[in-house]
Amino acid sequence: MVDLKKLQEKTKKFVDERDWRKFQTVKELAANASVEANELLELFLWQDGEELDKKILGGKDKELINKIKNETADVFFSCLAIADQAGFDLGDAFLSKLGELDTRYDKKKVKGDPTKIPSQN
Repeated sequence: MVDLKKLQEKTKKFVDERDWRKFQTVKELAANASVEANELLELFLWQDGEELDKKILGGKDKELINKIKNETADVFFSCLAIADQAGFDLGDAFLSKLGELDTRYDKKKVKGDPTKIPSQN
């Protein structure tokens, strides 16, 4: 498994070696993340979800799987670049968010239910 901190450092090096930092405001990186996420979504547009899962989970459609990998990696790169530009550790941010979600969506209340049911505090 690859260390997230190392990936963030590789992203920083990649950007700095190309002298792109001057163009990459947090706003521009967030816009890029959105565009890349929509390119990922476009792979699934107007297709039956169950049929797609059969192709993907069964490994039947290697071309589609590679497209999904590439677009997901583009989104992830944008997220790493945002974290670097804004000066936070993405791994720490993720763990903090996961803790927040764990509190908000108590497993005893939401287990097996696809709807979001916030915990009553």
